[in-house]
Amino acid sequence: MIAPHALPALLPVLALVAAIDAYCLVDLARAPSVRFAPKLVWVLVILLVSSPLGALIYLFAGRDRARPEHDGRDSGSRGPLAPPGPGEDLAGRVPPGPPALTTTALTRDYGGTGLFDVDLRIPRGSIYGLAGPNGAGKTTLLSLLAGLRHADSGTVSLAIPRHRVAVCPDVPEFDGWLAAREVVDLARSLAGPAASTSTSTSTSTSSLPPADAALAAAGLAGAATRRVAGFSRGMIQRLGLACALAGDPELLILDEPAAALDPAGRAELLALVAAMRGRRTVIFSSHILADVQRIADHVGILRDGRLLYQGPVRDLIDTYLQPRWLLRIAGDTAPVAAELAAQPWATVAAAGPGALRVDATSIEAGERGIPAVVAACGARQVSCEPADADLESAFLALTAASTPVSTGAGGQR
Repeated sequence: MIAPHALPALLPVLALVAAIDAYCLVDLARAPSVRFAPKLVWVLVILLVSSPLGALIYLFAGRDRARPEHDGRDSGSRGPLAPPGPGEDLAGRVPPGPPALTTTALTRDYGGTGLFDVDLRIPRGSIYGLAGPNGAGKTTLLSLLAGLRHADSGTVSLAIPRHRVAVCPDVPEFDGWLAAREVVDLARSLAGPAASTSTSTSTSTSSLPPADAALAAAGLAGAATRRVAGFSRGMIQRLGLACALAGDPELLILDEPAAALDPAGRAELLALVAAMRGRRTVIFSSHILADVQRIADHVGILRDGRLLYQGPVRDLIDTYLQPRWLLRIAGDTAPVAAELAAQPWATVAAAGPGALRVDATSIEAGERGIPAVVAACGARQVSCEPADADLESAFLALTAASTPVSTGAGGQR
């Protein structure tokens, strides 16, 4: 029995014990999962086992150590679908800064084939598309950037910690006896400290455990408990992306991420990647040029292991193509054609069979100027379609020129 005169000296100790018990109860209530026993059993252990022994047993045995220690609202870590944070604009873009990744004369020679003297400059927060035919060196380049292969010469400089880089190969491979959630949990545990303190959910998945949130982001929410052996190739591709997202990377490297998906699945995956703009730096390769044009800010064109072009997609089109549109107007086209011909940005404004042909000095000039002229003339526009002003046409024009290495604005030799 404790003497009354000793109580004041014990009050700090009793307060500390009560605080430990209270912390454990609150932590237990907020935990998405616990180990070895149901939550009710752990409540009894904390309250009934000699205090604070019960609380210590829970802390060291009952807590799920794979879950984050906090909800990430005050952290610099961002989840795969997290909303914009302080300092970002409504589109989620971060302020400009030094590039996330650069290479200098990067070379891997396989005896006349491989990669030669590649100088990359990947802007932070951008989506950078690598395009080129099969055998151009895209996979070799991505492997060098990820540190999976060693270069014969040249350098790779990262402004991002290596443990904040995630890679999704073109053909991911997983043990077939594992469930999808187990695969992502394993990937998350191997991702290092970034994954243990990150929030891998958005407002729509904030109540999910991190692995389930990554699966949901990759379109596999309904397959969390299914064995991987029963997955299609497209599902395996999505699972690889979920594993990459589970570590909350700053730099995400994707090798042909949509190659195995059907058109609907490819559209969903491209939308997911596009939503990362400004929050992550994404480098992805594709031989489907329409996919690159759809989501990439910058593009690198590879052929025979050499970088032919690097820069904004629109600069490539403006440089190697004449931006051209076919404009259809209901009614008399003469007033619109005359007004277009008077514009300084319009190099050609001529009436053709059923449509006006409009050539412009740049894509931006035409996209802004044509609607303004139609509106000023009070005309009713039926359609306005670009004519051969896409990435595929520019790629063919560039490769036909056979002049390495050309770079657009923001690029470098």
